Amino acid sequence: MERLSEKELKEIIDEMKKNGKYEEYHDMILDDYEEHQVVYKLDPDEMVALAYKNGTIPYKMKDYYDWHEMNLLVEEEDGI
Repeated sequence: MERLSEKELKEIIDEMKKNGKYEEYHDMILDDYEEHQVVYKLDPDEMVALAYKNGTIPYKMKDYYDWHEMNLLVEEEDGI
């Protein structure tokens, strides 16, 4: 799994805050959880920065899904 250094993470997040993309991407992560019960392995800022760096959206980065947590949520919702 690709990880960002603290310096690289800070630079990307600062750039995103300047160009207004930070809130947009953060909202995407909240929507992913609320609409699709997607849980990511990384903290939100790192997930946002990785998606932005790779020119995609978090939802398309399935490698970073926490499938175990997502399965627990589905089972809980289904009453299993």
